[in-house]
Amino acid sequence: MKALLYATLAKAEISAKLTAVLGPDLKIVDSDDALAAEIADADALFIGDMLYVGKAAEAVRTRAKKLRWMQVLTAGYDNAKKLGVPPGTQVTNVGDALAPAVGLHAVALLLALQRQVPAFIENQKRSAWDRAAVARMSVPLGTTSLVLGFGHIGREIGRILRALGSHVIGVSRNPSPHESADEVAPISQLHALLPRADAIMIALPLDPATHKLFGAREFALCKRNAIIVNIARGGIIDPVALREALNSGQIAGAGLDVTDPEPLPAGDPLWQAQNLIITPHCAGGAGRVTTDRIAAAAADNLARFARGEPLKNVVKL
Repeated sequence: MKALLYATLAKAEISAKLTAVLGPDLKIVDSDDALAAEIADADALFIGDMLYVGKAAEAVRTRAKKLRWMQVLTAGYDNAKKLGVPPGTQVTNVGDALAPAVGLHAVALLLALQRQVPAFIENQKRSAWDRAAVARMSVPLGTTSLVLGFGHIGREIGRILRALGSHVIGVSRNPSPHESADEVAPISQLHALLPRADAIMIALPLDPATHKLFGAREFALCKRNAIIVNIARGGIIDPVALREALNSGQIAGAGLDVTDPEPLPAGDPLWQAQNLIITPHCAGGAGRVTTDRIAAAAADNLARFARGEPLKNVVKL
């Protein structure tokens, strides 16, 4: 069996774990051209979804004659879904490997906005002991939180918010009861749910159904104290509508780990929106905690593949 690894994030950790399972049959490639040169007789491919674009994706689709399995080294698999894989190739992601870090990052953005941290930082820059923002401070206790997308990351967000005293509504295409939510609902009910929400946490995949899911109409349905957090994909929120909702006071704040476009250009007016925190698509960052979990998920699936056992975290394209 021949397997290829093409990665940037956690490359050393993943390589070590995979080599322990497969030995010299693991081939590490570090460029699109190297991938194209090796893919023809590969049985398995480990690749970051952000690398599965352009020449790399084309090489896999057109040259990978033996490929049976592609392990995406992220939770998201947008590019694999959009660009496709060779017929008969099973695709998996890393399951809940990123959930602890991403879930906590989402809640951290929410708490920072509820506790008026941006306002206090601005006061600190002015050396101003200004308590005006105290009147706008809030906590999760006694609030209602919508978690849109209730997979591994959404459930982790729900778990944390429930522990902090929020009433959590998990929203997904096919909702089913879960201990991380007080209620579950189909995403078709989004417009009916928005007026109830003090926090809206987005953990949805980006696809044609969720592209610009949040626009002017959706923001108009929100409470004026509502805070929206997006740790999924930037294209789920219309950035112009978000900027207008923030600057007009239609919603109280927003936390974004993802933007549209990404990276957000230096001159984009969204940077200057009111009550907004932007982080540079880094929610999964947690040092060795994250990298070890990604490597372990990939290695576990490789061992299963080698033994002919069913793979974990299979996704549908």
